[in-house]
Amino acid sequence: MTFVLIIGLGIQGKKRKKILDQLKIKSISLDPYVSNSDYTSLKLITKDSLKKITHVMICTPYNDRLKFLNFFLNLNVKILIEKPLISTDKEKKFFLMNKKKIKNKIYSAYNHRFEDSILKCREILKDRRIGKLYFCKMTYGNGTARNIKDSKWKNKGKGVIMDLIPHLLDTTFFLFNMMPKNINNFFKKNFENKSPDYFNMNTINKNFFISLDVSYLYWKNYFKILIVGSKGMLELTGLPKWGKTKLFFEKRKFPSGKPKTLIYKYPAKDFTWARELKYFIKGKFKALQLSKEVEIYNIIKKC
Repeated sequence: MTFVLIIGLGIQGKKRKKILDQLKIKSISLDPYVSNSDYTSLKLITKDSLKKITHVMICTPYNDRLKFLNFFLNLNVKILIEKPLISTDKEKKFFLMNKKKIKNKIYSAYNHRFEDSILKCREILKDRRIGKLYFCKMTYGNGTARNIKDSKWKNKGKGVIMDLIPHLLDTTFFLFNMMPKNINNFFKKNFENKSPDYFNMNTINKNFFISLDVSYLYWKNYFKILIVGSKGMLELTGLPKWGKTKLFFEKRKFPSGKPKTLIYKYPAKDFTWARELKYFIKGKFKALQLSKEVEIYNIIKKC
């Protein structure tokens, strides 16, 4: 029987609790700052409850995660960790030292892998329907600068870089089976916050140019992926959590002219959280891609 412990009842923890309730999966919660959580400390969890726990979801601020990882590492549970998997040198050392133990035990959460539009994009790329890859531009932004400014823990450190860039780096790996190399330039700026609220990075991998752009300053929710190749291009706009999503597949006309266009439309309903939780709970997730997570951290650290 599945029994989940949610650690942290912030935005992510509450979302996951809601989905678990919808799926009728039993859970308990732990949060030292939330009085109506089931527990406010690991020490207070009863032995009976601890024996029942099959899955743990760590949805805490970055600096709280290692103590929970150390506690549950040797217990017979599966562990979900919010992205990015690695946020400090200490965490990196922990994962590398315990890589054999965590291989099939830990899942790093990236819900955008479960978007219908991104899955379709990946399918088209896998079939090489747009030919040789030339360049890709990804943008992920919203208008939450003031919310971040008022946050007790988000408005410090790497800011939007730590928050949104991991999603785009993971999506790059998911779509192209590669991580950005040779970062030739990047730009970050604190327009309204103590931490960066705008960031752009550019890389080139074997003549394939990738540009990633994230910000809290778009004043509206904004997500776009543009991929151009020798035979055509893909243009994905929007995320279902914000509204309807479209994926345009433009087949190039030679030598020039209006391309033949296929449009894939997706409804404004976000299935990704439920899909990801089912994927995690049922144990279908593949062995942790630790090398990819280390690369994500190394890139973030450089920026």
